[in-house]
Amino acid sequence: MAGPISEMNRLYKYVAPSSPSELIDCSNFTIDFENRKFLNIGFDPKDKFNIVLRIITPARYVNISPDFLKRIYSFMGNILSHILDPTVKYKKFTFLERESVLITRMVCGEHELVVESKETSECRILLNRRDLMTIQNLEWIIFETVSRKINILAINWMTKSRNSLKTVDAPA
Repeated sequence: MAGPISEMNRLYKYVAPSSPSELIDCSNFTIDFENRKFLNIGFDPKDKFNIVLRIITPARYVNISPDFLKRIYSFMGNILSHILDPTVKYKKFTFLERESVLITRMVCGEHELVVESKETSECRILLNRRDLMTIQNLEWIIFETVSRKINILAINWMTKSRNSLKTVDAPA
């Protein structure tokens, strides 16, 4: 009996995906706990400490900028109408395409929004109607968090520039 159980344990052992990089001063929001979909907002040290919004699913992730999320929110009515439209089947529809991210619609059991990174291969996530509604409900708090992080960055930059000016002005 020890043989089959240990074999099943070896076959079905879950290995968590590694994050592409740790975000500094990261704020976390849950999109769908049951399906393990989360939104993280923080400073990315690999991207010149810019503020990054990272949508994470169990298998993949996508990084987007706050400006790109604003564009998604401006198209949210159009996106939801396409996602909820049951008459269209198997037709790929592109909502928004930038140099780093592509947003399309796909049918996979139900209509889903596909957010795909063009910079990193195989980095795409699927968001269903419920996920999109959750992200829409989080709009205010997401942008409040981004605004506070921008203010923190501005204060740190001003403090460092003042300190560097003091050392330049100091007599030698």
